Amino acid sequence: MRVFRLPDDLRVELRRGVGLVIRGDYRSVALSVVEVVGDCSRLWAVGDVVCSSLVDVGCVPKVCVVDGRTLRGVPIDYERLKKMFSEVVRVRNPPGCVSEDALRVIKYCVSRSSVLVLVDGEEDLIGLLVLMFADLGDYLVYGLPGIGVDVVEVNEGSRGWASGIISKFKEDYIIQNK
Repeated sequence: MRVFRLPDDLRVELRRGVGLVIRGDYRSVALSVVEVVGDCSRLWAVGDVVCSSLVDVGCVPKVCVVDGRTLRGVPIDYERLKKMFSEVVRVRNPPGCVSEDALRVIKYCVSRSSVLVLVDGEEDLIGLLVLMFADLGDYLVYGLPGIGVDVVEVNEGSRGWASGIISKFKEDYIIQNK
């Protein structure tokens, strides 16, 4: 599988928020995200706790991307989550990488709505693809471990920032066991 690997020197830059950072408990953060975004059908959410919290407050995003892991130890009912979306798509994306498979799925999701993307691997860097390919005026929200969430409007500035970061990734190949 062809992937693009994150260089170690970019890890620190990606840990900082690039949009509006919101702190607080899960419910208040989710409600604040809904208030900022206004229309959940224009929201892309990356991260298990972020997606679950949004759904818990009645916001079903256009796309939710989860990998079945959380650093916060929060129990998440994945079966309930699956039922909240009209479509469930699976994708392989190794840790520390952006795979061609993830790129294909994000491009597919642009023309869809109410999609849950289940990642085999790690979802952390998929938000960069969202910024590159989601419609202008959409929003991305993703978790910042130990901090809260970052809400980023998809615009020419955020798209350019994400493209600049991705352009520094290193092409690699990973042998898959079938």
